Amino acid sequence: MTLETPMPEKADPQENEPRRDGPQGSRRPKVPVLVLLITALHVALLVTYSFVYTTWTGYDEAQHVDMVYGLQHGAGWPAPGEKMIATGVASTSDDFDRGRFHDMFQSGGKRRGSPSFAEITPTPRGDRLSFDELGGATPVDDGRLSNQMIQHPPLVYAIGAGLLDVLAGSEHWAYDQQVLVLRLLNILLLAPLPLLAWAAARRFGLRGPLATAAAALPLAVPGFTRVGATFNNDGILVLATGALTVVLAGVVRGDLRRRTAAWAGLWFGVAMLSKAFAFALPFTIVAAYLVGWRQARRDQHPAGSPHPPGGRVRVPVLPAVIAVGLGVAIGGWWWVRNYLLYDALQPNGWATDPPRREPLLLPDSFFTWLWYFVRTMISRFWGGLGMFEPPQLSPIAIVAATVTVVGLSVTAVVTAARRRAPVPEAVTEDAPAATTDAAPDSAVEASPKATTTASPEATTVTEAATEATTAGAGLGWVTRAAAPLVLLAPVFFAYLMVGQRSWAEYERYTRGIAVQGRYLYLGLVGLAVVVAAGLGRSLGRRARWAPSIVLLGALVMQGLALLAVCSYYWLPRGVRFVPTRIPDVVSAIARWAPLPVGVTIGAFVLTGLLWVVVLLASVRTARQRGTATASRAPGETRAPGETTGTSSQPDPVALI
Repeated sequence: MTLETPMPEKADPQENEPRRDGPQGSRRPKVPVLVLLITALHVALLVTYSFVYTTWTGYDEAQHVDMVYGLQHGAGWPAPGEKMIATGVASTSDDFDRGRFHDMFQSGGKRRGSPSFAEITPTPRGDRLSFDELGGATPVDDGRLSNQMIQHPPLVYAIGAGLLDVLAGSEHWAYDQQVLVLRLLNILLLAPLPLLAWAAARRFGLRGPLATAAAALPLAVPGFTRVGATFNNDGILVLATGALTVVLAGVVRGDLRRRTAAWAGLWFGVAMLSKAFAFALPFTIVAAYLVGWRQARRDQHPAGSPHPPGGRVRVPVLPAVIAVGLGVAIGGWWWVRNYLLYDALQPNGWATDPPRREPLLLPDSFFTWLWYFVRTMISRFWGGLGMFEPPQLSPIAIVAATVTVVGLSVTAVVTAARRRAPVPEAVTEDAPAATTDAAPDSAVEASPKATTTASPEATTVTEAATEATTAGAGLGWVTRAAAPLVLLAPVFFAYLMVGQRSWAEYERYTRGIAVQGRYLYLGLVGLAVVVAAGLGRSLGRRARWAPSIVLLGALVMQGLALLAVCSYYWLPRGVRFVPTRIPDVVSAIARWAPLPVGVTIGAFVLTGLLWVVVLLASVRTARQRGTATASRAPGETRAPGETTGTSSQPDPVALI
């Protein structure tokens, strides 16, 4: 049987749009049940962590909450150094920042004899007061540093203030219940992350099990779950960058439409109103359009066509300008305001140099700093579980996870770069698999092609040959490798930004300052897609097991993280964790939680049940795919859009 490649449609010179072929009817794919279950598990984990980490144990959580409380009470947005924390907030958060729990919480003082939360009797739930009752919005006047969060854009704080205002009577709720509402806001912002990873994978060309595996990857990063379960301004940045990644995953595949550019600009604008790390995104957007332009040219002038139809696809200057310009128009005003008022895009929020608590790094050299920076970023990316360490994940788990993710990412990039040039001759079902280096469910796929009719074995060979024929046609290896690299760009640029600041601070103070792995979470969606692509290449014909493998790894990582956190915070000094201690741990957590004991226990039980359901569902799905492939009779025709258990042919996904 000869495999035919359909001729592409002529691009519209007005819209600069590449071909968008695919099945007739709705192009928006139905979200698999397994992906929905993974999303539910993701949310349940976030809620569980919101109870495991008692109020005020998030990164700078008191400062973030104080910004919301200030907006509620007309404090506005003062200049750097002028926003003092409210008395109502400080009356309870000071126990963690500078009071009773400071040593244990901030510096791992349990090893020095500080009592854990399990040994401290919290204020009874019915006796906990509201912020207004604890002192209200009156600023403290004890000479402490100001609230440095004034340096960040106000979007998430304004949303939080509006949320509390619309909840009738919330000003009279206990302080920890008001904080819980803000934590739930952050959880709501991050709830769609698995769906975004799945959608980005689909737009990038991954189908079936690999797109599902991408959705599951965020569950494997306990540090991300810890950050997502508390209130901060990281959540809205991760959401905005993740949604932008979904759009750019289509751009690198050749979607140069202005409507797509407008979506990119919208999410870039939201990111600009979230945090300064959004400044890395214009470079990512421009890179995506350059790669997409090359892809669109290849789609319009396929290899082997002696008379390519249509004119040349123009450089997508207008779409790129729309994407970047709209984002700057939506969120750039904030940074222009800072520069005009304070002569800096992001001024020092304290307006002074605070005392430094980070470790002194000696001997004073670049290599001393570099080694500290690299290992600390890796450690805190996976398991920044304390403030600062401990508790911490096992070094073995951290190294194993890092090697796996880096290895799979490299595999995806190399696979994309090495994809063969087009094969002009017709490919038959009798062609040997050795004629191509492609593999089922491998990395970046090409545009969708005609449905294949063949036996399962011939189908697999033909699909691999199709990929070799179409995916790299007319593209240099640099351009092919650039597609997955674009998705990794947010992580890369954030890493450089953190490193630049940390090195500048080290030169000044000889201390390891501002080294936080959580700053890389903005690129988690893109990382998930590339890792899933590399996993598919590594598994080959067994790619249907990719979701189960990722979920099992996530279960191990989350189990180790919860073991470390609960052993440190929720067991008395000198007591080691054993399974029989689980009721004691849950009981201690429930005493501190802002909601009744039954709610806390219910969240824990639901999360455990969801783990079981999701793992069983992933195994069942993989077996069904394998059975469907094995049972297909030789020569049986597949229905349009049907895939084998190992197929990863791409399918266009409608814009979000």
